[in-house]
Amino acid sequence: MSKLNILTVTDEQLSLIQASLELYSRIGIGQFDVIKEHPTFQKYLYKLCIPVKTIEVGDSTPQGKILEVKNGKALIAGRVKDGLWNKEYEWKKLSDVKLSTDYSKYHDIRSTVDSKLFDARSTLIQDSSIGFNGSWGIYNEEVDDTCRMAYDIVQVIRHKRWKEDEERSNMTVDSSIHFSHRKDRSSELIMCNKL
Repeated sequence: MSKLNILTVTDEQLSLIQASLELYSRIGIGQFDVIKEHPTFQKYLYKLCIPVKTIEVGDSTPQGKILEVKNGKALIAGRVKDGLWNKEYEWKKLSDVKLSTDYSKYHDIRSTVDSKLFDARSTLIQDSSIGFNGSWGIYNEEVDDTCRMAYDIVQVIRHKRWKEDEERSNMTVDSSIHFSHRKDRSSELIMCNKL
């Protein structure tokens, strides 16, 4: 058995470790499309797709539609709350008004990225049986063992969080742990899970 190391991290750091290992294992099985879900690219793309233009009547903002523009201010319709528009209206300085993301542009960019990532994945994995949204499974013999190890660690973290949730359900995937890594090393993760 290998030497066990104990690492003390905050919840935020544990979330980052989980996300990093999940990204690693998914890329390793050919799910390149997860790259666009990285927080850097998500935030940047939302920002990139906010229209840069003069604010006009009819424009959308996160607070609601622009109903009127005058004297350097915009009258904004009420927010959607519980699926319904409320009746509140608010005048805001034009300098404080932020327009909503143009989701048509946002989805066009993501579609272009998906196509390029598919081409890159297909070049690396020359298996014509894998379709656009397909990938190797975690058990595929071509997948490096480190991907299964990363996947196992993610499962341990998810299960630990499930155990700490007072409102947990036994019907969720994180309610049990499934190990796919080498059988001779899975006991290490089981011991870590008991911590």
